[in-house]
Amino acid sequence: MPFHEFIFIIAGVQPEEFYEDFQYWRSAVNNYWSLLTPLIFSDHPKRPGDEDPLPPYNMIRNVMDMSANFGGLNAALLEEKKSVWVMNVVPARASNALPLILDRGFAGVTHDW
Repeated sequence: MPFHEFIFIIAGVQPEEFYEDFQYWRSAVNNYWSLLTPLIFSDHPKRPGDEDPLPPYNMIRNVMDMSANFGGLNAALLEEKKSVWVMNVVPARASNALPLILDRGFAGVTHDW
């Protein structure tokens, strides 16, 4: 049995559920990034317009996913080449998917808010 299948069994996750989570975040990450862009410039005297450049890809440096599930947001940000550090937080009352997150090479913790 390959190691990644072993991790799915430990976490009690079906591969289809894992894939659906990633697809959701893949589609949502661009929307979130575009919503955050005006907020990044809200302190700036000049709002971004057609003549203004987009913010640098690493304008946002730290993100906390407080209900990380399988780390899908982290994976989607990496796929889009957004240079951010993500802290994946798995709620203590949720199913423990922390092994999946750590197996993907992401930072993560379990926490009870």
